[in-house]
Amino acid sequence: MTAPEESWSGVRSAVRLIVAALLLTVLAVLVGSGDWPAPRRTSSGWQVADVPAPLLTLLVVTAVLGLAVAVVLARPHRLGAAVTATWWAVAAAAGFALIWNDLHLTALGDGPIIPVFAWAFTFVPTLLIGLVARRGGRAVHLRATLGLAVLLLPLSALGWPLASDSRALISFFGGIYTVGLFGVLPLVLAVVLTRAPRAQVTPVG
Repeated sequence: MTAPEESWSGVRSAVRLIVAALLLTVLAVLVGSGDWPAPRRTSSGWQVADVPAPLLTLLVVTAVLGLAVAVVLARPHRLGAAVTATWWAVAAAAGFALIWNDLHLTALGDGPIIPVFAWAFTFVPTLLIGLVARRGGRAVHLRATLGLAVLLLPLSALGWPLASDSRALISFFGGIYTVGLFGVLPLVLAVVLTRAPRAQVTPVG
């Protein structure tokens, strides 16, 4: 594959991942805007109790769907041993953290106590995988970070409408705005901060 062909292939891969992440995010906000039962808030342990089965099922299905799409499009198993291991570890930890955060938001009913901390759920995982993947060049870096975004953004988006007491339409647009502010922007910032130098581009399978 020539350099221009490789570059074009990398662009197409990135576009597919971005489109998938955005579509799944919008779908998550739409589904989350429905009438879902909420868990009970507690002041100890995991901060939530009596999690309704339908809500937990929704969160798990969202995570599995996002992960499946990410694996198909990003092919993390072909990014090199170090990147692959880091990607799966970060994806598992971030997925668990976001599911808990969504449950916590739903139990609160009015959003997190300190909303700015919500940035960490997409920024930190993307920063970690970006720092490792940048060594493999831009193509590897984009596939790793944007692939992770396919998992992170829908889960990040789901909690906001679930926590809203507003009508479905207001909840939907409020969720889109909030995930853009606390999910998309920090993720994009992490991708930019860890981007690989152009000179390090290497072919990937």
